[in-house]
Amino acid sequence: MDMVFPVEIWIDDEEALTERLAAVQQWLHRCRSEPSTFRYIFLSPAVLLQIDFPAKAEAVAFARQFGGRIT
Repeated sequence: MDMVFPVEIWIDDEEALTERLAAVQQWLHRCRSEPSTFRYIFLSPAVLLQIDFPAKAEAVAFARQFGGRIT
């Protein structure tokens, strides 16, 4: 089984969800990053994004950019 580096990002404002998801997609495209898994869980009023990266460096950079944490 391949190792993955999961990152969690909380979005506390559901109204900002669309903007945050767009920013995430732009970052992934700009960095040519292809996460192995992209999940979101609605936990009203917040949304939890869980994104698995195949490389630790990508996970670290993504977590730093979006205030997330590697789990």
